[in-house]
Amino acid sequence: MRYLIFTDIHGNLEAFNALLKFIQKRKIDHFVCLGDLVGYGASPNETIQKVRSLRPLSIIRGNHDKAVSGFDSVETFNPIAAASIFWTKKKILRKNAEF
Repeated sequence: MRYLIFTDIHGNLEAFNALLKFIQKRKIDHFVCLGDLVGYGASPNETIQKVRSLRPLSIIRGNHDKAVSGFDSVETFNPIAAASIFWTKKKILRKNAEF
């Protein structure tokens, strides 16, 4: 069985697309995401939608994901990370925040 384990996409859709292109000709039996779909990058919604389309998928929530979805505060984040969380909160669609 072949697993693709990935993490820390941080809304960087271009990098995530490069990964998916790289594995395109490989048979992946299960996708595993270790969190941080959002934060820093400019494409949080598109990134989440692309990850949601992967099947079968197991996923856990990262600290940036928790902060954007309101399950954690940004108190422990550096100022740049906190600013990216506030920006992402304004841009993210409700369905993606709930995911």
